[in-house]
Amino acid sequence: MKWVVWVIGLLAFAMGTSWWAAGSSLKPLDDIERARAPGQFVQLPGAKVHYRFSGREGAPLIVMIHGYSTPGFIFEQNAAALRDAGFRVLQFDHLGRGWSDRPDSRYDTDFYDWELLALLDALSIKEPVGLVGLSMGGPIVAEFAVRHPERVARVFLFVPAGFDVAGLDGFRADLVRTPVIGDWIWRMVVMKNIMDDPQYDESGLAPENRLQGDFREQMKYRGYGGALLSTVRHFPLSGREDTYRALAATGIPVAAVFGDKDPTVLISSADKFAETMPKADLHVLEGADHGLNYKRHQDVNPILTGWFEQEARWFNDELEAVDEVAGDTAIDDEFGFDQPPLEVTPQQSQKIYPREPSVRPCRTSRINTSRCQ
Repeated sequence: MKWVVWVIGLLAFAMGTSWWAAGSSLKPLDDIERARAPGQFVQLPGAKVHYRFSGREGAPLIVMIHGYSTPGFIFEQNAAALRDAGFRVLQFDHLGRGWSDRPDSRYDTDFYDWELLALLDALSIKEPVGLVGLSMGGPIVAEFAVRHPERVARVFLFVPAGFDVAGLDGFRADLVRTPVIGDWIWRMVVMKNIMDDPQYDESGLAPENRLQGDFREQMKYRGYGGALLSTVRHFPLSGREDTYRALAATGIPVAAVFGDKDPTVLISSADKFAETMPKADLHVLEGADHGLNYKRHQDVNPILTGWFEQEARWFNDELEAVDEVAGDTAIDDEFGFDQPPLEVTPQQSQKIYPREPSVRPCRTSRINTSRCQ
């Protein structure tokens, strides 16, 4: 029996050594490194978040919430279209991604809800905003809108997760969720697979249809892999029908775009989305995959900008304000709209019926604090 103990001990030593070696080259994300980042940083309770505003100050604000692994620059082509349409845009990196801090925390539904709420509060954004969610950003946005409907005017979702997502089931997925052995598999196997993911092969794409940043840059720093693993373990990416039904019950206008060749958020998700949100504006883009927001931006941007241009009160308020200052001057030219003036459809009812969240939301920092009960 002694040899069994020796073998187990040697295996444990080998796994521990290889796990340590694989992470030894990772650098701390400190202020020296962050000085290279574009944009700005804001201090939330316990962590710094990297963000960037663009577009005209005072214009209607659209906040863009990215997905699981690629930071805020994934929206560059979409943000440009929104700016051209007269909107102000806020892009940011989730904690654990991009240039934001990588706290050792439980990355669950409460965490991402707290992150977005704390960011808006820290930036003194109190008025209802438009929210754009991509992939995992879909259920983040949906849950936020359900919990804080007074902060949300309109929602647009690119390939939203929450229904049928590939790779979440099976023996390997269960192993990854298992402590210790799952941590080793994650660092030694899964992180390499993420880096080599075929969806990031842009060799056949024109430069304007590629990611406008290097997603691998964030992988050089400590904490990125841990944030992804914690998200896999604690943030459900499928089975979120109740969340979307609750979003539908708020009456907040929602639109979504799916791709029929998406290998991650499967096209069957579109049917389930339509079932849970029958009043949503649903689009399916033929031949599009999970990166349709930037690879097919020429197709999706008119849908995106058109959706937010329907928020009549934004533009009515702006036009009234300009009328007070400029009288009968050419308002449409100032705001970048072609003549004749923009036609809008009536906004859906703002009568809101928020539901109680499945877990009581935290009202303090989610960084290194005990779980909300």
